[in-house]
Amino acid sequence: MELKVRQLGGILVEYGDQGVMLDPTRNSHSFPTFVSHAHADHASAFKHPEREKYATQETYDLLEAMGWKRLDGLNKVEVGDTVKIDDFEVKVHNSGHVLGSVQFEVITPEGSVLYTGDLCTENTFTMEPATPVKCDMMVIETTFGSPMFQFPKREDVAVEVYQWSVNTVLQGRIPTFKTDSIGNAQEVISIFNQFTNLPVVTAKSATRVTDLYRKYGYNLDSVDAASDEGKNLLDSGKCALITPKGSKPKHDNLDIALASGWATIMGRKRIAFPLSDHADYKGLMSHIRKCKPKRVITFHGGNFTKDFHNHVRKRLGIPASPLTSRIETINGPKMSNEIRIRACSKQIINTVKIPGFFYQQTWLVNEMTRRGFSPSETENSIGFLIERGILKNSPDGVCLT
Repeated sequence: MELKVRQLGGILVEYGDQGVMLDPTRNSHSFPTFVSHAHADHASAFKHPEREKYATQETYDLLEAMGWKRLDGLNKVEVGDTVKIDDFEVKVHNSGHVLGSVQFEVITPEGSVLYTGDLCTENTFTMEPATPVKCDMMVIETTFGSPMFQFPKREDVAVEVYQWSVNTVLQGRIPTFKTDSIGNAQEVISIFNQFTNLPVVTAKSATRVTDLYRKYGYNLDSVDAASDEGKNLLDSGKCALITPKGSKPKHDNLDIALASGWATIMGRKRIAFPLSDHADYKGLMSHIRKCKPKRVITFHGGNFTKDFHNHVRKRLGIPASPLTSRIETINGPKMSNEIRIRACSKQIINTVKIPGFFYQQTWLVNEMTRRGFSPSETENSIGFLIERGILKNSPDGVCLT
């Protein structure tokens, strides 16, 4: 039996006829389900109360605080736990992203898969960094997986936030931060608490989440915008305001800034601070190095980060590809022999680019192994290309005809 990973309305890890589903987006499966954290794009399984879900209590509580209903079916796990299901062991590790966020290490008799979910690899003002876990395959989020995303030191961002906010207040305006209610909102509150004496007022959703952070021991000082104290502070203008990204605050004396990793590439078109609860490009590459996987599968990348798997191959020498419905194994994509030979042949043609230059077959075997093809598949592909006159064989090696 083989360890397999693919996209099937979520990240499906299979071993024989068994499987576990990680952060599913659909309810069209019957596998045990694991949810990494409370952001909506990962927590869709909680829309289906009839399904049992493995998640942290903090994840459940955050969804409840954000107004999700019918949150039945929780099997509570916490960092350090191991869940045994048939031939699977699923270990729970910190991901450093938001309150209660975790990575799942899925262990089978044929190897292991580390699913990172969203992760952050540095100490933030509220979270400890993601734990590196050695694995055979890694499924890693790549939201900011492009070299253009290199976040400054968090302390430097905090100083910029402080300076801008103080100047804004001195001009009779309220510094207002649009950000996610879970994660960055609490980071901004912590910055103000640590670096300034300026009171922080929060919109309803950020208030509910921050109250929960306090329940779990976080020392965050803020007040709700709808409270009497919050209204008085907003009327005085001597405060900072935190509100969701899509909100439209009613006050007319607000100077609005964005707190997000996307601020890295926004230039000076608007006020924005590069504060993120995700890892940047260097953080992602560092996490992969520390986990030492044999194969990397990438997901949650957009147009800016669609080539992250190529960076992993070129810089780290680890076979990598984007997550799709195609079955991935430790040794590469699972295809029929004919399809694999054609795929390997295409890679060989792209590799032996210099006309008249002879490439040693041993070197080609090693190069194709890095790309997920076995030595026998490479040898068969070389023979396939020689038979068709695309390659020429000689005692010095092979070259393009």
